[in-house]
Amino acid sequence: MRMTFDGYKINEFEFEGIPAKLICPENPIGRVALKTEYWEAFPDVEICLLEKGFHIAYLKNSSRFAPRKDCDAKARFIKFLAKEYGVSEKCVPIGMSLGGSCAIRFAGFYPELVSCIFLDAPVVDYCSLGSFKIGSTSGVWQKEILPTYPGLRHYQVASFSENPVNMVEILVENKIPVVMSYGLQDASVIYKDHGALLEEAYEGTDLLLTIPVEYRGHHPHGLMYGNGKIVDFIINHTKG
Repeated sequence: MRMTFDGYKINEFEFEGIPAKLICPENPIGRVALKTEYWEAFPDVEICLLEKGFHIAYLKNSSRFAPRKDCDAKARFIKFLAKEYGVSEKCVPIGMSLGGSCAIRFAGFYPELVSCIFLDAPVVDYCSLGSFKIGSTSGVWQKEILPTYPGLRHYQVASFSENPVNMVEILVENKIPVVMSYGLQDASVIYKDHGALLEEAYEGTDLLLTIPVEYRGHHPHGLMYGNGKIVDFIINHTKG
């Protein structure tokens, strides 16, 4: 796991009292990618985008489980960056694992602020996530999910309105392009229970590029040193 951004200066500040980060490229082209969670994890695609002139931004979440207030804060943050740094208001959310939930939810609430999305092994359906299932011993239900969604019961998850999968139709209706990679041996966020739902929704369109990766589990995210397809997709869908 590469934990640095290859010597790029990371500007750390607070936006509305929330920790934020921004990396400015040497030769900016007025575009911005928004890492939705796990800021330091597997930043290879972000480094490639920096080299292409993208700003890379991050706003800390109150929860990994994408509450509406976090999505609203991201929308205000992107508009702030557009005003202060001259970047486009149409950003590229980058969502890995649960960060995929954050990216999908943000794009669903604010499709007008999204040019395209990069997802890697995204959590799309909370119903299929182990920590949402009764009997889970991970402790995530008590420590993270209930504080985010107070009063939620296990039997309600199937009809839970905050489930990211409920936003997928909005993405398709707004013709938001998505590039999605995933490991064929991923046993944590199983593709047929998550990414395949997105693939089904986009069936018949030319807006989705899927990149299955042989011999990879849930990690490492990205294609490490073969990220050309992902970066090219983003570049091609952020022109103009």
